[in-house]
Amino acid sequence: TTQQFGTMMSLNKVIIKVSILFSIAAAVAIADETVASTPSSTKRELKGDAELSYGSYDGSISMSYATSAKATKNKSAKEAKEASTKATKAKVSKSYSYSMSYGPGCERSKCVDPDVPRFIVDRSVDIGDTLLQKEPDMPKRCGCDCYTLKDSGDNPPFDLELGDTQRFAYRKVTSTNFSIKSRTCGVKCYVGDEIVQPPIQLDYGRVGLEVRQSLDPFSANVFISHAPQLRAEWSGREKYNGTPFGGVDYSPDETCLWITLTRKGDKFTWTYAYDAYIPGEECESEFDIDLGFDPVEVVIDMSETVYVGLAVSSEVYSGPNSSCEYTEAHFESIEFVCEGDSC
Repeated sequence: TTQQFGTMMSLNKVIIKVSILFSIAAAVAIADETVASTPSSTKRELKGDAELSYGSYDGSISMSYATSAKATKNKSAKEAKEASTKATKAKVSKSYSYSMSYGPGCERSKCVDPDVPRFIVDRSVDIGDTLLQKEPDMPKRCGCDCYTLKDSGDNPPFDLELGDTQRFAYRKVTSTNFSIKSRTCGVKCYVGDEIVQPPIQLDYGRVGLEVRQSLDPFSANVFISHAPQLRAEWSGREKYNGTPFGGVDYSPDETCLWITLTRKGDKFTWTYAYDAYIPGEECESEFDIDLGFDPVEVVIDMSETVYVGLAVSSEVYSGPNSSCEYTEAHFESIEFVCEGDSC
């Protein structure tokens, strides 16, 4: 009887070990399968304990894999099997529900060419700000082709002579021939943690599209923006720490504007457009806004590798009748058309 009992215990140990190995293998296989199914531009490598890395929707995969592996390692055999099963089921559910929202299976904006790959940012950073209110390194998704971006509060005040102050969500691109377009809207105006609604005497910050040579506040750049319900605005530098250029036009005082920024070689051009207003039109109007400003283009000797993305920059709040302390904006229907191997 003792010998039979010992034999049964040995068999149970073997079964438990096999069960643990199978659980880990299943979790890793599903993680690998899920990562393999993501577009190459958003793949992230699972490292060590499956640390969370920047990405648009792969964080849940990494987190679930780490949970599954640790639960299997640290718990008893029975608990490990149950934890692994739950983690695997949760991971599959979480990964696919996320993908169906804003991942590979999400519904593209009707205003974006479905054959154009989605614009996925690498991360977002504060440029020139002293971080009054630190924001996450990844902007929030508001749709398949949409990001929500909030600045950290301009400090020091916006002054091109003193360097740029803004929140910038970017994608690093190697190309001299591309264009980025988006419907840019001021969504929320903050004073501290309180949301106020302009036009109650407060101005939204600048909301727009930008190309930068680097993330330095004095970098050569082109920033095409608008302050919703107030003005269109353009600014930049032709070289590092160079004399800034810029202009303002107060005629397009709309909440939302379509902005397109194009690079062809060293030539950068831009256009503004209203929402569609003629019957039969969809998305932006077929007619660009003629602001009558000069220049309509600028030549900047930027390298082939640049930072392309979305930017928000508020004024410094100085009390009633001044501006939003923080601006949160939607960048909708983002369409990035690019030629090159590293777009």
